[in-house]
Amino acid sequence: MFFIDVAKIADDEWPKLAALLDEAETARAARFAFESDRLAYVAAHALLRASLSGRAKGTAPAAWRFGVTPHGKPFLLSPRTGLDVSLSHTRGMAAVAIASGRDVGVDVESFLRPRDALKVAERFFAPEEAAIVRAQSDPETQSDVFFAIWTLKEAVLKADGRGLAGGLDSFVVNLSPLAVSSDSGDCYGVEQWRRAGFFIAAAARGDDVNFRIEEARASALIRTGQIV
Repeated sequence: MFFIDVAKIADDEWPKLAALLDEAETARAARFAFESDRLAYVAAHALLRASLSGRAKGTAPAAWRFGVTPHGKPFLLSPRTGLDVSLSHTRGMAAVAIASGRDVGVDVESFLRPRDALKVAERFFAPEEAAIVRAQSDPETQSDVFFAIWTLKEAVLKADGRGLAGGLDSFVVNLSPLAVSSDSGDCYGVEQWRRAGFFIAAAARGDDVNFRIEEARASALIRTGQIV
């Protein structure tokens, strides 16, 4: 697990990060209407590519080729490594997860962004989760708990590969202790962190899942991009 705080990226580092992307990603980045969204996208994709190159020495970040499942999850086409990947970005923060031999998902959201937490929870969450949000005594705490649950559920759905098509109410996450339960019997390990006004959540399929999170620096990603 790696995350990068967009606010910590210097102006002169952005062109070097953008150079790590391939042509399709560069074109996609150019289509964002708002610069904050474009920067978060560039940061996420540069982070994923450099993180992969950090594991596979000798492969340049721009050399990785990805496909996308019908539900939008990226997967590695080449080089073939047996790794599963996931990435997430929102204004101000990006995160990636890489796992070997198991499906993985990651989600990042700002918990400072206002939202009608209870209304959304009652519409989309499982009844048990909506009840947790409803039980909070004030709107600020409701929003905080809502995003804690939301990011965990997004991470599980990304690991599953279905994305939101899988249904936010198709399983239940518990916050204390962190756990996932579903009628299907699918097993996931989950973890969550707070960083600089954001929730970052990760999920991986299977038992005995251990997560490690590390903050990435743009300077380190750029150095990785100079390996060939």
